[in-house]
Amino acid sequence: MSEPSCPGRPALMDGFTWYDKLVMRAGLVAIIAIGAAGIYLQSPAAAAAYLVFGAAGGLLVVYDLVCVYCPYPFQHSDCLFYPHPLVSRVTELRTGPIPLWRKGLTALVFGGLVALPQYWLWGNWALLAAFWAVAVPLGVLTPIRFCRRCRHHRCPLNMAPRSGERGTGALSARNGP
Repeated sequence: MSEPSCPGRPALMDGFTWYDKLVMRAGLVAIIAIGAAGIYLQSPAAAAAYLVFGAAGGLLVVYDLVCVYCPYPFQHSDCLFYPHPLVSRVTELRTGPIPLWRKGLTALVFGGLVALPQYWLWGNWALLAAFWAVAVPLGVLTPIRFCRRCRHHRCPLNMAPRSGERGTGALSARNGP
């Protein structure tokens, strides 16, 4: 942790604990694995396509869309989703705002990881319940635990105010009183 971001707010994070990384990485792997398993039971080819989508989309997000704008792998030697050397040694920190099309493709990748398997999971109640038992806590944990204390001010989900400012991301209350 570092200096407080603003009075009454949690301090901005300089890195992530091992259990933060474990929960986020294992959760993403579990969502993809459960989704692929549910699809595989009805269509092995569609399951393979979903896994290719997940792998290609994940690599695209990390190496081109959003993660290359994040200060954590480059300035803090840490990353919540990926081993930081795999990002910082292969790419460089990009400057400037993240273009809207990159944000849109990132939303498409993460939305696709959740939405695509629903057709095949519907009716397989055990896998559907397992999928959502992992997805909902991750969806709630991310903005509450990380987005309020994040240094990636260009991220669309960032809710951490810079000193003297309200949050800058789409989920921030910057438009409130």
